[in-house]
Amino acid sequence: MGLFDIFKSKPKLAEEPDRSMWVDFHSHLLPGIDDGCSNLEDSIQNIRELQYQGVKRIITTPHIFKELYPNTPEIIRDKLSLLKKALLENNIQVDIEATAEYYLDEWFCSNFQNMELLTLPGNYILVETNYMARPPFHEQILFDLQTSGYKVIFAHPERYNYLLMDFKNFDKLYDTGILFQTNLLSFTGYYSPQIKSAAEYLLKNKMINLVGSDIHKIRHSQTITLFKRSKMYTNLLGLDLLNNSL
Repeated sequence: MGLFDIFKSKPKLAEEPDRSMWVDFHSHLLPGIDDGCSNLEDSIQNIRELQYQGVKRIITTPHIFKELYPNTPEIIRDKLSLLKKALLENNIQVDIEATAEYYLDEWFCSNFQNMELLTLPGNYILVETNYMARPPFHEQILFDLQTSGYKVIFAHPERYNYLLMDFKNFDKLYDTGILFQTNLLSFTGYYSPQIKSAAEYLLKNKMINLVGSDIHKIRHSQTITLFKRSKMYTNLLGLDLLNNSL
């Protein structure tokens, strides 16, 4: 039986998942706003699965990408209010807030100093880049954000092809003071064996500051439910992660 065959019905665990990680960071749970949940029903289904895992606080992070997902703080707040209302109507008690995952492109580089940026307390900001090619302004924009007072969280570094070519690329970037957020799904081989190897390298070398679910759909949530029973997840919890302090 394949890994995903068991998702034909609700997974029944022999024991409760580890509940020591109660803050879920980095997800796409706001309905109809990016490539994540398409409607409120999808949002609620995923949030119920997170509750089953023991999650009590969710910090969801819709994309802000000018070309594909031109979201604004106002759009995100409106969608968050809509979701909170639906959760209340369904008697789902969970603390959910929203920031954003900013795509680092030329538009962002030119405009971020004049924008309202959705950050976490402490001025943490979540950013991502193109997966295939390193942006020519990569180092400069990260430096500019840092010198502007932001604590930069680099989303899922293990998934960028331009870093995967040589794992020492991770060391060089991490040494600049950028915080690394690794996806839980990366450790399952969900994306690719190479990405799994990169995530394990980051874990071995203690270059992970946060972990994220990066949930877009229910299969992601259910895969994470199973992963939270693994020895690898236990090893992750041995790191000095920032999740529960957000």
